[in-house]
Amino acid sequence: MPAEAPLRRLLLLHRDPALARRVRSLLEPAEQARHRVAHFTHLSDALTCLRIDDVDLVLVGPEPADVDQVGAVQQLGAARPETPQLALMVSPDAAGTAAVRAAGARESLPLDEADLQAWLRTIDFCLREAAITRELAEVTARLDWLVHMDGLTGLLNRKGMERALRDELAEARLTGHDLSVLLVDLDDFSRLNATLGHGVGDLVLVGAARRIRESVREQDKVGRCGTDRFVVLLPAAAPGEADVVAEKIRLAVGRDVISAGGQSLQTTASLSLTTIADPDLSWDEVMARAHFVLQQGKLSGKNRVSHAATIVPGGPVLPALAGPHMVRALLEDDVLEAVSQPIVNLDDGRIVSREMLVRGPEGPLRRPDNLFRFCQENDILAAVDLRCLRLCAAHARGLGPRPDYHVNIMPATLLQTPSPELVRALTDGRDDVTCCLEISEQQLLGDPSVLVPHVRELQQAGVRIAIDDVGFGNSCLEGLIMLHPQVIKVDKRLVRGLAVDPEMRRALSRLLRVADVLEAEVVAEGIETTDDFQVLVDMGVRFGQGFLFGRPVPCREAAPGVPDAAVAEA
Repeated sequence: MPAEAPLRRLLLLHRDPALARRVRSLLEPAEQARHRVAHFTHLSDALTCLRIDDVDLVLVGPEPADVDQVGAVQQLGAARPETPQLALMVSPDAAGTAAVRAAGARESLPLDEADLQAWLRTIDFCLREAAITRELAEVTARLDWLVHMDGLTGLLNRKGMERALRDELAEARLTGHDLSVLLVDLDDFSRLNATLGHGVGDLVLVGAARRIRESVREQDKVGRCGTDRFVVLLPAAAPGEADVVAEKIRLAVGRDVISAGGQSLQTTASLSLTTIADPDLSWDEVMARAHFVLQQGKLSGKNRVSHAATIVPGGPVLPALAGPHMVRALLEDDVLEAVSQPIVNLDDGRIVSREMLVRGPEGPLRRPDNLFRFCQENDILAAVDLRCLRLCAAHARGLGPRPDYHVNIMPATLLQTPSPELVRALTDGRDDVTCCLEISEQQLLGDPSVLVPHVRELQQAGVRIAIDDVGFGNSCLEGLIMLHPQVIKVDKRLVRGLAVDPEMRRALSRLLRVADVLEAEVVAEGIETTDDFQVLVDMGVRFGQGFLFGRPVPCREAAPGVPDAAVAEA
């Protein structure tokens, strides 16, 4: 017994019932598929049908009763964008077909040459295309879920919460409302997990996630951002409202008692509550604040809510607590110092730009390598790196009219920070700022292609990109080719001793040929002697920096456009 032909539900919009009879007489006898044509004369009735009935395809006649054909296509497409539309036209010309396509129709069908097979082929194509589009949308939604959701609890994961935080901070920037952030940490979870096993631990996490969801407001965002840590974003919370939600979560989590292996354990949680009034903070800066407040609160005991002062623009990310605390201090603006070193034209000695650098507080963390190693050990590296960038950019913009400067960024910070936020931090919306963002080649570990979209967005916004520390043991030719920087900065180890080392000169010559192919400017770093300087000039290197031209000096001592004392002496 042959299979029954599929049923296709068509909606026809046209003022004249005669056209509906003509379309039905053409399509309904077709053996390839069964067609059911519902006819409406007015757009309002057709829109109602789309809302309450299943429609596979819309046929828009040349003359709906209450709107023109192009307007009908636009409104029907807005109401049901996933349902394909075909425009029925009398002797369609190129202009008319282009107009209905621009409005949203997939194709046009001629009424004066109504060939059944041509109509069926067009309808088949549109329905297949719509089916593929739906499948792609479902796959995309599934991939988005996998990327941004936690599979165990069904909450947002870290990437999902980062996106939610960006959205909420953007909304806060528009409305002026503060954003409250709750960090929820399950007490003694590691011991429970080790004692009773991961299966019991998963049950605890799922139960805690359910309790947290039940305790928050409808507009709040909840995510799991660590083994046993949850984050809640509370936008535009009224005074005291966030405190109420925090206490509800603490009490709700504490209601769960786990019985396993003859033991009964009560689940408790410690929370930190932070209010954000600075909409330009990154995820890492917000989490650094929340983690610090949580740890300080735990010193007084667990199963409680700890509070922090509001983070305001220009203020410290972490609160000033009694006694020195290096993690807190590193996230305050006044303990990091911006310094600048001139970048000069080697042909005439003119300062063409400045590299902005950071020095840590007095002591062992004064050196940048010690500073960033300490930050990495304390899980605040990205937050401090972004703070350093903002500090350097702010000082650079104050160096005079039409400032031109270089500033460093780590690949991880580049990946985690939205490009518009970086552009805003670098230029502050000014058109007269020229900025070059330096990415260290030493840190280009793994696949450099993940950086390409971020680099392209910055380049399109007018930010120049440099690859720093290129050469002599850190080569990543793939990174240079894929990122296509405007500037290549030659590592000082390929510059110092250049005048006396023929092999080093050959290596630099090969690198210069690569830069020429990439059409990138070359800046030589670490120039300390006149002999090395002269070799660089002879090899065609146009720009450089180093102690020969000026040491890094605090920004308050760097006169805009005027050589430093060290430059003058050189």
